[in-house]
Amino acid sequence: MNVLIIVLLIASIWLIRKLAWNVEEGSLAQRELNPELNTKSFDMHERRLKQFSKSKYKNRLFYIGPDGSCYYYSSTGRKIFC
Repeated sequence: MNVLIIVLLIASIWLIRKLAWNVEEGSLAQRELNPELNTKSFDMHERRLKQFSKSKYKNRLFYIGPDGSCYYYSSTGRKIFC
């Protein structure tokens, strides 16, 4: 019985994260003009990186450095290069 409860709990947490974690923010036009709004569209992500030098894609904010390198910050604050 305890195993069943644990399995159901893990499954519900996974489902909630899958459905609600990567929600796109704002309308399509707003996301196109604001690089800090989350998007799931890789094409829009690339356009925003070129235009604004930053873009939030799948809840992670990516940046383009002055030398043209792409990077983001990890949860510990380390700069991770793409």
